[in-house]
Amino acid sequence: MGIIEMKQQLVEAARSLHQRGFVVGSAGNLSVLLDDGTFLATPTGSSFGELTELSVSHFTKEGTLLGGKAPTKEVPFHLACYESHPEARAVVHLHSTYATLLASCDHLVDGQPFVPFTPYFVMKVSKVGILPYRKPGSPLIAADILAKPHYWTYLMQNHGLIVCGSSLREAVFSAEEFEESAKLWYLGRSLPIRHLTEEQMRELRGW
Repeated sequence: MGIIEMKQQLVEAARSLHQRGFVVGSAGNLSVLLDDGTFLATPTGSSFGELTELSVSHFTKEGTLLGGKAPTKEVPFHLACYESHPEARAVVHLHSTYATLLASCDHLVDGQPFVPFTPYFVMKVSKVGILPYRKPGSPLIAADILAKPHYWTYLMQNHGLIVCGSSLREAVFSAEEFEESAKLWYLGRSLPIRHLTEEQMRELRGW
């Protein structure tokens, strides 16, 4: 897919996420890896709801700006996602309400931040890596991701969610499923939830 089409997809995804309340203000960022090895990303300080194709950042791995505005300050951890996941073609980072609430809970460990109870969480998200709290924009976030390459979804403590995907569409779908699952987890904390068994989760993962 060409750069024009990918810019259109990025703008459409950003606006859709903004309209449905997955992001507020200038929070969050998106990126895609193009066929020529360069990248597109949302610009620094931009709102998903106001993004235009002209403002989308186009840059090289080395940081040379090829077009648009300067990219998000979180580019280092986006690049780390692509480095540690050679099949990834998109990265979605959100501060969505329930994912961020979950990320702010104490005693989270790698694997499952809660016991799954819907098949869609297992199929779309599966295992989750927990990243330690870092100041937004910290280069240490990239190192944290490189240290956990076997996860495609990450919770950043007290910060938000990162999802790597084989396409922008798949990354957005997975991020949406994570947010909805975190919402269900929060709303159902006092209910007698029937959780999925290990055997049922293995079946869903294709094991």
